[in-house]
Amino acid sequence: MSFFIPAGCPHEYYSTDESWDTHWIKPSGKSCPDMLKALGFDKPKIFLLPKEEITYLDHCFRCMHEALLSDKVDGNFRASGYLYSFFIELSRLAAKGKGSVQIAPAVTKAIAYIDENYMKQTGLESISKAAGVSSQHLCRLFRQTLNCRPMEYITKRKVQAAKMLLAETQKTVDQIAEETGFCDSSYFCKIFKRFESITPSQFRSIEQAL
Repeated sequence: MSFFIPAGCPHEYYSTDESWDTHWIKPSGKSCPDMLKALGFDKPKIFLLPKEEITYLDHCFRCMHEALLSDKVDGNFRASGYLYSFFIELSRLAAKGKGSVQIAPAVTKAIAYIDENYMKQTGLESISKAAGVSSQHLCRLFRQTLNCRPMEYITKRKVQAAKMLLAETQKTVDQIAEETGFCDSSYFCKIFKRFESITPSQFRSIEQAL
């Protein structure tokens, strides 16, 4: 099974037993969004892969990994080539495979609206209006699709944005709290620790040490 999760989309997943073997890729770069969109990977997507046809995907994955480990100078360029091949093959298998999980259009519209407005004081009514459904129905769709309520998703989206700012900028915790729509830094730190089990400052220290 393949999960495609766009950058900045809050998510969590876990195995119900010990049988999972998980391979993951986190591509980045200026051209990455355009490449993914051209191949049909611009929205959350979950689909089954034909088990008998994943050999080439596995080959590309292993080549990417080996290129990055073996060559610190040119490894990124070689890995980028394998990454492009990987996504072309994944796109082919996604179109061919059956059993794709369909995400309700209302949820997609709601997520798009949240992505643009999470830093503002956005309420359930405005999200439901943007999605074109009632608040009750939207809550039901979110629980079915994302296992959370829309307002909880907004909070996760804010924390996700805060994590990016903590890792990639030198902005203060107060500045980040304001930019991501939290009422104050104290509340931001409380919510951040609830979701991440560490404080924003501790998260930044860990990221900077990597």
